[in-house]
Amino acid sequence: MNLQESDPSTVWQVLSDAHTTNSMILGALSLVAYDHLITLEDEVELMWSSRICTTNVVYLWNRYFTLISLSYDASVMLSPFKSNAVCIRFFQGEAFTSTMILATVDFILVLRVWVLYGKKRMLLYLLVPMIGLEIMTMGLVSHYTIASVKDYWDLPWPLVGCYPHGNVPRYFTFYSVPVLVVSMTMFIMTVYKCGKTLLTHGRAQMPIYTMFLRDGVFWFVAIFVTFIPEIIIWARARESLAEVMIAPGLAVTSIIGSRVLLNIKGLKLAKALPTTTAGTALGPAVELDTIDYPSRYWGTVGTTEGTTTTFADFSDA
Repeated sequence: MNLQESDPSTVWQVLSDAHTTNSMILGALSLVAYDHLITLEDEVELMWSSRICTTNVVYLWNRYFTLISLSYDASVMLSPFKSNAVCIRFFQGEAFTSTMILATVDFILVLRVWVLYGKKRMLLYLLVPMIGLEIMTMGLVSHYTIASVKDYWDLPWPLVGCYPHGNVPRYFTFYSVPVLVVSMTMFIMTVYKCGKTLLTHGRAQMPIYTMFLRDGVFWFVAIFVTFIPEIIIWARARESLAEVMIAPGLAVTSIIGSRVLLNIKGLKLAKALPTTTAGTALGPAVELDTIDYPSRYWGTVGTTEGTTTTFADFSDA
C-alpha cells in the first residue's frame, strides 16, 4: 500500500507506529546483548567448562538462537521495504523462530518443575505433550494469520520495515495464549510445592526451595507483564502495531529462561551451602539437583552438639 494514496492522518499514524516498533526491536536486542555481557562469566564457568549435557545444550540454544533471531529481525525491520513477498517470507521466518524460542523457554520451565517434583517420570509424560500442543497451536495461528495478510505499507526511504496494511485478523490474539496457559500451570505447581515445603521446614532451612519460589514468581510476573499488553494490542490496537511487543516478549522470556538454567546449574556449586536441622537430615524434602542427573538426597557430613549439618550432594556436571 503506497503512503501517497492514503489519508494524511493515517500516514502520520503509520510513521509513528513504525518508529515505536523499531525502537522496541532495538531495545530488545540491546537488552539481550547486555544480559549476555553481564552473565558471561557465569556462563563460561557453568556451561562452557563442563561436559555437554541437557542443561548446557538447552541453555546455549536458548541463549544464542534468540540473539541471532533478534538480530535478523532487526536487520529486516530496519531495512527499506522491498515487496509484499519479502515481508511475507520475513513474517513466516519470524513466526517459526518466535515459536521455537517461546517453546524452548517453556520447556525450561517444565524441566524446572520436573526437578522440583523429584524427577517423576510420569510427570514428564504429562508436561512434555503440553509443550507439543503449545507449538502446534502457535504454529497454526501464525500460519493462517500470515496467509491472510497480503498487503503491506510501501514505506519510502528513510522509512523502513514491514507493516501490514489494515488486514491482520483478530484471532492472531490467540498466538500468545498458550504461553500464558503453560506459564500459569507451571507457576501454580511451583507455588504449591515450594509453599508447602517452606511452610513445613521454614525458609532458613530451605534456601534452594526459596530460590525456586523466587524465580517462579519473578518468571510469572515478567511473562504476565510482557504478554498481556501483547494480547491487548493484537485484539484491539492498530495493525501497524502488530510487531511492537514481539521482540521485547522474546527478549524477556529468553533472558528469564537463561537465568533460571544458570541458577539450576549453579546448584552443583552448593556443596558449601549448609543447612541445619534438629536431629536428622531432611531427606526427600530437599531432593533437588541439576536437570541432568538422578536426584540425590542431602547427605549428613557431621554432627555438632545434637545438630546435624547437611550439604547438598550434586553430581559433577
